[in-house]
Amino acid sequence: MNIRIQTLTTRLEEMGLSFMAAGLESFLEEEVRRDSSLLEMIYRLVETEYIPRKERAIRSRLKLSGIPVKKRLEDFDLSWLKGGLSPGKFTELKTLSFVERKENVVLLGASGLGKTHLMSALAYEACVAGYTAYFISSTNLMETLQHARAQNRLKRKLTWLKKPHLLVIDEVGYENYTAEQANMFFQLVNARYENGSVVITTNKPFGKWAEIMADEAIATATLDRLLHHAHIISLKGDSYRMKDRLKTGVVDSLGL
Repeated sequence: MNIRIQTLTTRLEEMGLSFMAAGLESFLEEEVRRDSSLLEMIYRLVETEYIPRKERAIRSRLKLSGIPVKKRLEDFDLSWLKGGLSPGKFTELKTLSFVERKENVVLLGASGLGKTHLMSALAYEACVAGYTAYFISSTNLMETLQHARAQNRLKRKLTWLKKPHLLVIDEVGYENYTAEQANMFFQLVNARYENGSVVITTNKPFGKWAEIMADEAIATATLDRLLHHAHIISLKGDSYRMKDRLKTGVVDSLGL
């Protein structure tokens, strides 16, 4: 190996540019063969470092996100819904501009309409776009906060949950909160208010959140902060999970 190439390789490794360093000699030989300009050569050399670093960062964000199943927005069958999410709003959500503006998204609707698919896909796209995201069910969130409170670490946990660009909370309202849980949920929403986006799925209309929270005042204060900068999407239609069975007539044959 040419002494200068060897020195360059060593210095690239010392600077942490391992992808540039790997195969530098063969890379330069190829660029000479191509008769590349200096600018073209520098561009492609930087790309050898940038692309794998970007891919590694995406994998890391996805791993830390807690997304249960990797879903993509392009896999969501918008035509199956009977209302609540227009093509225009769907396209707007895909841009992730709400994350940049620190706005919230609330997905309302009965079970099986694809709420979890949509929120998982939004979290996935956010991670790919360079944002941090964290997915957690309402039940697991309460368990996490109660455990932190029992160890006198609630403030620290709320601070940690404030950090992701996008916090995704699934199935709010499927189980009612105790007064203590409702208060902790309010503290979380309040901590993220105008500091980061929250995406929530719920099967309960806002008029019934006093039942969820076991306290009308807490429910009102929570909704006030949650909905102030929010995209409210009320999904309508048949169960997304039954789509294929309905299309093939399986459900009809079963008399359902």
